[in-house]
Amino acid sequence: MSVYVVNRKILGLFLAILVLVGIVAVNKDEVISVVSKSLKPIYSVKTETQQIALTFDISWGEKNVIPILDILKKENVKATFFLSSPWAEKEADLVRRITAEGHEIGSHGRRHVDMNTLSEGILISELNTAKQTLENLSGQKITLLRPPNGAYDNGVISTANALGYRVIQWSVDSLDWKRPGSEAIINYVINGRSKNKGASPGDIILFHASDSAPDTPEALPTILKTLKEKGYELVPVGTLLNNAQESWPPGSSLTP
Repeated sequence: MSVYVVNRKILGLFLAILVLVGIVAVNKDEVISVVSKSLKPIYSVKTETQQIALTFDISWGEKNVIPILDILKKENVKATFFLSSPWAEKEADLVRRITAEGHEIGSHGRRHVDMNTLSEGILISELNTAKQTLENLSGQKITLLRPPNGAYDNGVISTANALGYRVIQWSVDSLDWKRPGSEAIINYVINGRSKNKGASPGDIILFHASDSAPDTPEALPTILKTLKEKGYELVPVGTLLNNAQESWPPGSSLTP
């Protein structure tokens, strides 16, 4: 009879590998996120409701936002407006109208630059400056951040979270800033494009209310009507997050 002696360290390593393999098999995405330490913003959520979030970014101009607000008011739909603080200071009356009509305000930063190119100190200063400006003008507590151009890295996410922000991206892109025409915008949102599906519960839709997206007011009524006919409730991001079971992708978080 042969007797085999197993080194305890080797045995321990072998058992650890088995445990890791088992974890990966059960929840592969979460393990990858933890191992890589890749922090993610919120693109969408899992929810049992029929809610979809509408969002509008504004960095310049005042012509587009007025008809958009008129449409939202007529359709009794509330949305989230991500505002750059210099625009908000210049267009204080429009900020007051946005809040008076029940919409949610989020931060789009102070400068329209990629936040992942800024040092931690400058990023903190810019986020705090924007937050103070937006809170003073809107009377709302600002807890949502959408980085300009959707640019982020671990440093942006961790710094924003430490300052009490949830970083918000989008899962449905209207591509309105490309000026593709109203019919294309409607199609992108309702039916999707290439491998992306159209809007469905838990999604966050990206629009722009800056003057750089002149097709949006023409496309918006049809989009709102169609989504309502499908039984969807159109809400601000904060409402969507409050009713979410969890956020997507793995590595993002409903709490900062």
